[in-house]
Amino acid sequence: MPTNRTPALTTACALGLTLLVPANAAADTQDPICSSDTRPEVAERLSEEIRERVDERDGRVSVGVSAHDGDLRCGLDPTAEFDAASVGKVVVLGTLLRLTMDEDRELTDSEDELATDMITVSGNDSAVELRNRLGAERIQAFLDLAGMDDTVLHPDGSVGLMKITADDQLTLLELLRIDNEVLGADQRDYARGLMGDVIDEQRWGVPTGAPADATVYLKNGWLPYPDTDTWRINSIGGFQDTPIGDYDLVVLTDGTADNPGMQYGVETIESVAVGAHAVLTGESVRTPLTRISESEQVSDGSDRP
Repeated sequence: MPTNRTPALTTACALGLTLLVPANAAADTQDPICSSDTRPEVAERLSEEIRERVDERDGRVSVGVSAHDGDLRCGLDPTAEFDAASVGKVVVLGTLLRLTMDEDRELTDSEDELATDMITVSGNDSAVELRNRLGAERIQAFLDLAGMDDTVLHPDGSVGLMKITADDQLTLLELLRIDNEVLGADQRDYARGLMGDVIDEQRWGVPTGAPADATVYLKNGWLPYPDTDTWRINSIGGFQDTPIGDYDLVVLTDGTADNPGMQYGVETIESVAVGAHAVLTGESVRTPLTRISESEQVSDGSDRP
């Protein structure tokens, strides 16, 4: 019978030989990270940039980008689960703000104080207090309403140990930026205001390399595994008033024992961010990567039950 195999291939298979595939063959068959109907060339360059920078790093990395009103969207392992660390506090904030809408009221002074501390300085006592006031059922209801179907709350209620994905975090950032039925304009402005007031010591991560005049709002997380120097480092942020309009960027990481420490994860995120901002805006902003001092490399404490 006729066959499509070449003689060489047939012989190799018959002898049980291993065929060597060029190293770049796997890369050629990888799905694009980014897609865009109107800017396919930018999507291609951004895909290459993200993959190249991630391939230089150890550990698990997930990346999400949304730009040009959602026309350009990127997802590197977008549904992979990561521990939230303090990034999970934005979910608590979103739940609180939705509650005020459901009850048709303003934040109380106490809620405002707790939310401000939880976001701007990553206060854990405030996060636990708000989480307890809201309850798991209400937080889950917010996730369901937001369409964040892959986010999984921790059974003991730990904000930092909820499971998040880059895709869901992009959804959350978009809910803070564009008109939607989940969060109203006042609630979105309030959330972005708090995230724009994060203290200087915590403004590393995805803002690195952003246009100098951009309005930036963000939340970071930095959480080591117990009794190790292997860290989970995450950074999410939105960028407004840039040369290409508004866009969002998410980078989630989970380190390895071979390259331990908070610093390594921060550098991974910032390397990806610098490349992403440069491709998106066409501007290369010379911003040095953040150096985290030894005294600052302390857990964010978000794994509290």
